Amino acid sequence: MPRAYGGDTGTVRDPAVLLPALARKPRAWGESPIRADFPDRLRLSIDAMESRERQRTLRLIHRASESAGFDAAARAAERLVEQGHGIDEASLMTLARRIAAGETPHDEPAPDLHDYDRFMRPSDDRKEA
Repeated sequence: MPRAYGGDTGTVRDPAVLLPALARKPRAWGESPIRADFPDRLRLSIDAMESRERQRTLRLIHRASESAGFDAAARAAERLVEQGHGIDEASLMTLARRIAAGETPHDEPAPDLHDYDRFMRPSDDRKEA
């Protein structure tokens, strides 16, 4: 991590820097200094994973953080966990990029398609023709 000079006594760090090391040694997750940087539901989900699954997940989050930033990647992974989906590379990368771009995917309600369904059903007039 780069050294910072100045009056600030706090440590400036990027959690994504440690992701590759954690992916190589997934059992170190419990004592990791970046564990607290993960959103709650994602952290609990990673806690419950077997070593291989944790390793794969941390690698995927690292890849997503390289292209979209750590916060977007972690929020995207948490969103997938909340929705009950597994964390796969395509979904995570797409969602992380959308979050990094400022979108709030899946927060807006689904459109009401009842009128469309009614239009697509044959009406009584169409049956007689």
